[in-house]
Amino acid sequence: MKREVFVVAGAIIKDNKVFAAQRGDRGETRFKWEFPGGKLEVGETPEQALARELKEELKIDVKVHELITKIIDEYETQILHIDTYRCELVGGTPTLTEHLNMAWSDKNDLDKLDFSKADAPTLEKIKRIYLK
Repeated sequence: MKREVFVVAGAIIKDNKVFAAQRGDRGETRFKWEFPGGKLEVGETPEQALARELKEELKIDVKVHELITKIIDEYETQILHIDTYRCELVGGTPTLTEHLNMAWSDKNDLDKLDFSKADAPTLEKIKRIYLK
C-alpha cells in the first residue's frame, strides 16, 4: 500500500517572475525543479506550514495568498497531494539550504526548467493568470 503524503508549495511571484528551486539527489523527483515547500505538521494550517517551510528551507518570510492548484501525483512508493499557493516575499533573500539551484523565471523561461509532469497544470495556470 502506498503512503499518502500531503505537502504545500509556494509560487513566490515578484516583478513578473516566479521563484523555483531545483531538488537535490534524493526521492522520486530528484533534480526536478519545483515550487518550494514541504509537509504539513500536526495542528498546522496549510498557510502556516508553507510559511514555516519557506523560512526553514530558504531563510525568507512570505505572505501566503490564494490557493492556485491542488494536484495529486502518484509515484512508486507514495501518493503525493500538492497544494500550491501564491506567495509574496516580505522579508529576506532566498538562500539555498536544501536545493541545488534557484531561479526567478519569467513566462518564457519557466518552460526551460525541468519540472515534474504533475506540475504542468500549476505552471500553465501561473503563466496564464500571474505572469504577463
